[in-house]
Amino acid sequence: MKTIVPDLPSATYHAHPAVSKSVLDKIARSPLHARAYLDGMRDEPTASMNFGTALHCAVLEPHRFANEYAVWEGDRRTKEGKAAYEALQATGATLISRDDHDAISAMAMSIQQHPVAAAMLTNGQPEASVFWEHNGIECKCRPDWLRRDGIVVDLKTTEDASPAAFARSVAAYRYHVQAAHYLAGTQAESFVFIAIEKKAPYAVAVYELDADSLQIGQRLRERDLDQYASCLEFNQWPGYPAQIQKLALPKWAATGSEE
Repeated sequence: MKTIVPDLPSATYHAHPAVSKSVLDKIARSPLHARAYLDGMRDEPTASMNFGTALHCAVLEPHRFANEYAVWEGDRRTKEGKAAYEALQATGATLISRDDHDAISAMAMSIQQHPVAAAMLTNGQPEASVFWEHNGIECKCRPDWLRRDGIVVDLKTTEDASPAAFARSVAAYRYHVQAAHYLAGTQAESFVFIAIEKKAPYAVAVYELDADSLQIGQRLRERDLDQYASCLEFNQWPGYPAQIQKLALPKWAATGSEE
């Protein structure tokens, strides 16, 4: 049984203790990292993360982007500039630079002009919060776009949206685990990525994982949830192993290149 909350504020969603993909990523690193994350020990958003948040707003909820974001081009080192900055902040707007605003606008336009990406972002709703139980564990996800025809759409910024490069991103950031988690929660038919490059010409690609990749994501998700359940049951959240471990260089180190 799943519950979909269409207009839950982002802060309320993130404060909810259910298991998200972020928690699964932490438990995969170590239970100790997951416990710290659940206890609120989280890094401050980086400039890249803030940029991504603004882009998501511009693409998925353009009316909100127009109302909630403002461009700041002044000089806060001057008395007049500082006063102008504080006055703009007082309106409640999120301030972004002209360069970021122009890049975000161009990226949003690139997605709108891509026939498949634009079509994916119709017939549904953005940022719906989904809650469900898995073997007694409360889980959650927040799809970027949940289509009514059973497709979850996820927007990813990337340096390189080519198939080979984005496949590496999927593996590095465990996007296949995200796909498995979101499909389990929404009970959707498929999970589609819209990958948008962060630099001009802001190329767009649309991907769906093959069956083998999705199965790997499902297996890792199950493993991480089982580990989480065990930690909860015994209230033990270990870090890295407490003994000396053998360490081997990655295969690419033999050539000195990660390619």
